[in-house]
Amino acid sequence: MLPLLFAFGNAAVYLDRLADKSRTTVAQSVQATRASRAIAEQLMLMERSARQYFVLHDVQLLVNFTRAHEQFADAIDELSGLSITASQAEALKAINQQEDKLYDTVVQLQPTPETAKAAIAEFLDLSDQAQNILRENNRLIDRESAILARTAEQTQEMLISQTMTLIPVALLVAAVITFLVAQPIKRMDAAIRRLGEGKYDEPISIDGPGDLHNLGIRLDWLRAQLDELNQQKQRFLRHVSHELKTPLTAIREGSELLSDEIGGALSPQQKEIANILRESSMRLQKMIENLLNYSAVQYQKPQLELSGFDFPTLLENVLNSYALTMSSKQITIERDCETVHLKADAEKVATIVDNLISNAIKYTPKSGTIRLRTRQTNDSLVFEVHDGGPGVMAADKAKLFDPFYKGNGVYESLVSGSGLGLSIAKEYVDAHGGEIMLLPSDHGAHFQVRLPLHPASKAA
Repeated sequence: MLPLLFAFGNAAVYLDRLADKSRTTVAQSVQATRASRAIAEQLMLMERSARQYFVLHDVQLLVNFTRAHEQFADAIDELSGLSITASQAEALKAINQQEDKLYDTVVQLQPTPETAKAAIAEFLDLSDQAQNILRENNRLIDRESAILARTAEQTQEMLISQTMTLIPVALLVAAVITFLVAQPIKRMDAAIRRLGEGKYDEPISIDGPGDLHNLGIRLDWLRAQLDELNQQKQRFLRHVSHELKTPLTAIREGSELLSDEIGGALSPQQKEIANILRESSMRLQKMIENLLNYSAVQYQKPQLELSGFDFPTLLENVLNSYALTMSSKQITIERDCETVHLKADAEKVATIVDNLISNAIKYTPKSGTIRLRTRQTNDSLVFEVHDGGPGVMAADKAKLFDPFYKGNGVYESLVSGSGLGLSIAKEYVDAHGGEIMLLPSDHGAHFQVRLPLHPASKAA
């Protein structure tokens, strides 16, 4: 800004000077022109009054002559007070002296034809001199106007030259400052993105101007606080999950004993209550297992224990665990499954399938349909789950696989969730070197999982 401010200030000074000179030149030109014309007009009036006086000998005409003489003298004084050349000053002095003598002559003269004729001739000579003064004044005005025009051109050229010099300098300085500021801002943006992605392990260091450096220190402090909060959250999840697992096991065993009527025969109403206890304990166990799995994958990459198995068999086992829930909601399962032999971590693949089936049952309404498809393409297994629910809202698609994200919709369901199922499923799919995605669908959520038939390694 400083070079440009200097340029603007310098331009303002030059333009102010040029404006002052223009005002002075115009004012003097107008005043000089007015005074020069007044001299010529008063001489003409004096001549006319003198002619009439010589003929009529009227005192009033002599008064008019005297008044014109006084105004002539005022015009001479006004013009003499301006900035005029030496030749103009001499001409004014000469015409003033000659007019004074002529005035004295006319006032004191006893007019005769000869003396009147001589006076009129002298007036004509004075008029010629006045015209010469007017012409000289016009030439002076033209000369001053030309000087003013040249000065304006020079000022314009100087300002253009100054601008052409200072603008590149200002742009260069601005580019350097922008570069010096932009680099720390880019690093800060990257640091904020890492914080938003939950990556707290890399310290934040921002070099640059003092304010940006201080802001970098604050961001690093925020990173440390978020890292500590994240670790506390993980510890809390692990401890709570382990603490809940022991009493939950007893509840599961008790509900199973009641359902099997080990303690004696149950009435139909008692059996229904026992089944509710059993299903609720199973759902609670699933949520606790999801929390434990989530805590595990946050601290280390999943380790794969590879073994060979038939995928349709694993799928049927998962479906059997939800038989009671699907029966209560009267959900129909449509299968289009090829027999595919897969070498993978069976437990983790079962978790993937379980979470997808659980979501499908959760969002499929009563008497709805879930479509399952399994096929082999080249060296991959493709597994698809298409539920009969309302589908995934556009606002939820970007965060679908984020931990603890449940979306904005609220649906009636017998299967509650923690918002970790899809996140854990994605972690396990990535560990196998596969991919999981949401396919476009007119109705319901349509998930597709691709798993390699033979993973390249046992660890992802």
